[in-house]
Amino acid sequence: MITGYTAQAIRSAEEPLLAAGEALMQRAARALAGRIAERLRTREEPRLLVLAGRGANGGDALHAAAILRREGTGIDVIATGDDLHVEGEDALRAAGGTVHALSDLGPEDLRERLADADLVLDAMVGLGGRPEIPARLAPLLEAVQRSGVPVLAVDLPSFVDATTGRAASGALPAVETVTFGAVKAGLLLPGGAELAGDLHLVGIGVEDQLPVQPAVQRLESADVAALWPHPGREASKYTRGVVAIAAGSPRFPGAAVLAASGAARAGAGMVRLIASQEVLDLVLHTRPEVIGHPSTHIDLEEIGRTQALVVGPGLSGEDPRTRDGVDILAVGGDLERGVIDAGGLDALTADHRFGQHVVLTPHRGEAERIAARLDVDPGLPGPDLAPALAAVTGATVLLKGAITLIAPGDGGPLRAQDDATSQLATAGTGDVLAGALGTLLAAGLDGPDAAAAAAILHGRAGLLASSGGRLPLVALDVADRLPAALGAILTDALS
Repeated sequence: MITGYTAQAIRSAEEPLLAAGEALMQRAARALAGRIAERLRTREEPRLLVLAGRGANGGDALHAAAILRREGTGIDVIATGDDLHVEGEDALRAAGGTVHALSDLGPEDLRERLADADLVLDAMVGLGGRPEIPARLAPLLEAVQRSGVPVLAVDLPSFVDATTGRAASGALPAVETVTFGAVKAGLLLPGGAELAGDLHLVGIGVEDQLPVQPAVQRLESADVAALWPHPGREASKYTRGVVAIAAGSPRFPGAAVLAASGAARAGAGMVRLIASQEVLDLVLHTRPEVIGHPSTHIDLEEIGRTQALVVGPGLSGEDPRTRDGVDILAVGGDLERGVIDAGGLDALTADHRFGQHVVLTPHRGEAERIAARLDVDPGLPGPDLAPALAAVTGATVLLKGAITLIAPGDGGPLRAQDDATSQLATAGTGDVLAGALGTLLAAGLDGPDAAAAAAILHGRAGLLASSGGRLPLVALDVADRLPAALGAILTDALS
C-alpha cells in the first residue's frame, strides 16, 4: 500500500531529525543522483539541465548535480529565483557545474540548453509550493514543455500543493517523481497524480516519526491479493456470497445485464436479479446463471438468502425498487451491506443514514446533486467532497473519476486509486463496477476495502479491454475482462 501524508505531518517528522543534525539533504541527494544516473545510463555524454529554486528542494537537486558532475555528467543549472541554496551551489560550483540566472537567458539561450539536455530536473519549489506559477517563470515552463525533454521532479512537481494535489495550469508533467521520506498526499490526488509520473520513494530516516494514520492511501496489487476472497474446499455458492441486484428498466434494460455480469465475473457465489420479466429475459440470454426474481418491489424474505444488495443501475429515483433498496440498506433496515448507484442515489434524503459497508458510487455530477440536497457545498474539490458526503451519510463514498476517491464512512484515510483509463468514460461501465463491488461486499470485505479493490479490478479490466487505453471499449468488454484482470493482479502481487 502507498501511504501519503500532509505537508505539515512531513515537516513535523523532519524537525527533530534536523535539530539533531541528521544529514537529510545529503541522503536525499545521493538517492536522487542514483535515480538520475539510472535514467541517463544509456547516454554516452549525458547532460542534465537543473531548474533550481532557493529552498531545500533546490538544495537537494544541487547536491545531487554535484555528485553527478564529479562522475562525468554535464550539468547546467538555471536559478529560477534571486539566489540558490548556498551549500548546494557551493558544492556544484566546486564540482565544475555551471549556473545561470534565468534573467540572463533569452529565448534562444533556453532553446540551446534544452536542445543539449537529456533530462530536466524540476527543483523550483517543493513541500511549500502553491498551485500558482509566477509570471516570470511561465515562459521557462512553456519552453520546457515544447522541447519534449523528459522531466524528473524532485520531491514533487513544482506548483503542486503537497497536501491537496491542486496544481497550477502549466506545471511541468514529470516522467518520474523522486520523493523523500514519505509520499506527499498530493501526489496521490487529482492534479498532483497526473503530473507526478512514476513515484519513487526514498527513505531518509523520517519514517518512524510519521503519524500512524496517513492522509491518503492507495492499494496496490499485493493489497488486493491479500484481501481477495478465495473459496476453500468446503465452499458453496452461499458461503462465497449471494448478491441481489435491483436494476434495469424499460428505458435502460441493459444496465441489468451489465451489473449482473460485473457481479458474476467478479466471482459471486450467486447473483439474484430483481426486475421485470422482460428485463430478466434479456439478462438470462447473456447470463443464464442469474436467478431471476420478477417483481416491482424488493422483499428480502421472499427473495431468500442475500448478503449484499446493489440498487440503482438503470433505475429512476422514483422506482419502487429504488426506494425499497435504499430503505433496506439504511440504518435500521434489513441489510447492512450494499451498493447504491445511479438512480438509487436520487432517492437519498437527509433522513437516510447508513453504515460504512454501504457504498455510494456517484460520479462528479451525481455527487454535486447529492451534496445540494444534503446541505454540503457541491463546489468542493473531490478530495473534500467525498469525505463530506461520507460524514453526512455514514456510508463509504466511492467518487468515480480519472482518479477514484474512496472516503470511508468511519472517517478513516481517503483512498485514491489511479488504475483506470479514460476509455472507461462510456455508458454502462459504472454498472459493471457496481456489480463487482456488490460481489466483494457479499463476500464479507469491509466497505472501504471492497470499494478500493473493486476500483482496481475495474480499472485494470478497462485497460485490458482497451489494449492499454489505446482502443475504445464497451461496458460488456470490461465485465468479460474481470477474471483476466484479477489473474494479472494476483500474478503481479507475486512478482
